[in-house]
Amino acid sequence: MVIDTETHVLLFARNSWVNPHSTRVKHFTWHEHDGDLLVAEMDAAGVDQTILISYDAEDIRFSEEHKGFEIGDFAGGRKYTLLQVHRHPERFHWVSTLKDAERVDVCAQIDRDLAEGAEGFKLFPAYVYADLTSPAWTRVFRYLRDQGTRLLISFETLLPPETYDLETYLGQLRHALDHAEGLPVALLHAGCEDPLAPGRKFVPEFLRDHPAVVLSMAMPGAVWDDGTEYPYPNLLNRVRILRDAVGADRLMWATDWPWFGDRFLYGQGVDCFRLHADFFTPAELHAFMGGTAERFLHVNGRGGR
Repeated sequence: MVIDTETHVLLFARNSWVNPHSTRVKHFTWHEHDGDLLVAEMDAAGVDQTILISYDAEDIRFSEEHKGFEIGDFAGGRKYTLLQVHRHPERFHWVSTLKDAERVDVCAQIDRDLAEGAEGFKLFPAYVYADLTSPAWTRVFRYLRDQGTRLLISFETLLPPETYDLETYLGQLRHALDHAEGLPVALLHAGCEDPLAPGRKFVPEFLRDHPAVVLSMAMPGAVWDDGTEYPYPNLLNRVRILRDAVGADRLMWATDWPWFGDRFLYGQGVDCFRLHADFFTPAELHAFMGGTAERFLHVNGRGGR
């Protein structure tokens, strides 16, 4: 089974009509990307299932405003995503984004979303100024564990001193997982640390101490520097380095569709690994393209609680 571990559906994002610094080359700036289109792309590329992550405009406001956009420049969100999930329940594993635990009853949100079919939850720590050692977030981590669900974390747009840095956040995550032992966790964008950057690597060290944590590999390191040059040698090199550092069974393939539609076709996002990742053994490629995700999601039982 081939499983994409990060996709989204959007009405539009970073609207090109009212943002002169945006561009129509990025089709999501003007063109709806719904569940039917995503399934058509998956069918054409031979992808069986995907983790479909929803977030509301307020959930990504921090990042968008730092890039020159406003909350009204994004349309999609939880309700829109659920419509797509209901159309294709056999293809989508819905993951909902957590609100700010210091101002919202996040445990009530978790209950509501689980009742509507959520199979996991996403957290942008920087976007909600989260201190993962706080009692509020410790409670959330424990509650997620006790509900038998899973957590995806994205350390995107870290801007110290406005936010914590990655080393600090990984230290906070250690604390949170110490209080929620057994909670399945995936770090998106390979933990948002560039494997090609020189110097100490905090993410591999963290994974050595937390063997249940896995990495989702869309834009590893939160860096894309291949342009449109298929088969994306820098992407492949980053994945190879992480395979050597933490093992292929800790890595999960992902595209972050449709955010990279101006850089690769969906099928190319599959084939750059399926056809060109010669550093993987067949067993390792199987784990990377879906086997590890099946384990993370408990696919045979369709996730959930």
